[in-house]
Amino acid sequence: MERKLDFTHEVTVPEMLAARDHRVEQQRDFIARFHHPVICFMLNIPGPHKVGEDFYWAFETGLQRIGHSLDQNGIRIEAEEKDVEVTGYVYYASVDAEAIRVKELMCLIEDADRLGRIFDIDVIQKDGQKVSREEFGMPPRKCLMCEEEAHLCARNRTHAVPEMVAEIHRIIEQARG
Repeated sequence: MERKLDFTHEVTVPEMLAARDHRVEQQRDFIARFHHPVICFMLNIPGPHKVGEDFYWAFETGLQRIGHSLDQNGIRIEAEEKDVEVTGYVYYASVDAEAIRVKELMCLIEDADRLGRIFDIDVIQKDGQKVSREEFGMPPRKCLMCEEEAHLCARNRTHAVPEMVAEIHRIIEQARG
């Protein structure tokens, strides 16, 4: 992850679509090679800028939290990989555990504090399907800006991107102390 990135690059829709396709390929590859559920971790960053020093710090903090949670719960990482592109930072881990249990642990990280709210930690089952929070009684995630469900605000474009990005930077700054 030492590679120099252009923090001023504005990510395009085709780049985001290609990045999504690449993530799905990586997840499938991990499942095919290791035969275990896969964690896919990114940051929820709206707007055209997906990388930067603050975002990298938040990403690394998220990685530490994931590793600590897995370690504390006796869950072994079979294989892991980090990707970094202008479309954002991505972490993949094949874990030797039940997917629903892993998702429960990852939801605890996402819900632990304001910084966790910008974490996007998916858990993909061996059949390639994502585990949903709702599958084990967790409520949908809340919006960073208000108390509505995040997906509703995103779909309705309730909040302006610059305001959301400014709030994310505030959250990271407060977490860094």
